[in-house]
Amino acid sequence: MKITEIKSFLLSNPRDLHIIKIETDAGIYGVGEAGCSTREHGQEGVLKHFREFLVGMDPMHIEHIWQVLYRSAYYEGGRIITGIMSAIDMALYDIVGKALKTPVYQLLGGACRDKVFGFRTVAVWANRHAPIA
Repeated sequence: MKITEIKSFLLSNPRDLHIIKIETDAGIYGVGEAGCSTREHGQEGVLKHFREFLVGMDPMHIEHIWQVLYRSAYYEGGRIITGIMSAIDMALYDIVGKALKTPVYQLLGGACRDKVFGFRTVAVWANRHAPIA
């Protein structure tokens, strides 16, 4: 299996998001989010640079790809580069999980909890903290 394409999606509602999609010649794709809000245009430039050597690589070699991304320049990256590396890492794990028909949490060592608590939505928070009329 080889990486054939990397796509970038810049979203700005309700907050700035940078989503990437890595496609393979096996028809499997992975999705990841670059977690560096308000720097998505810089991340998109880094992704274009990384794309030059990611296309053609085996997505199953996650650690090798991480090392190439992190150590391919004289200076290690800051938040922008590590943010896009995080998105690439997520997308690669997504691909490997789909290829092996295994949940990503299993690839990362297995389940630790029976349930996960999430965040309340803004609407719920706003209604609970609305001024009393």
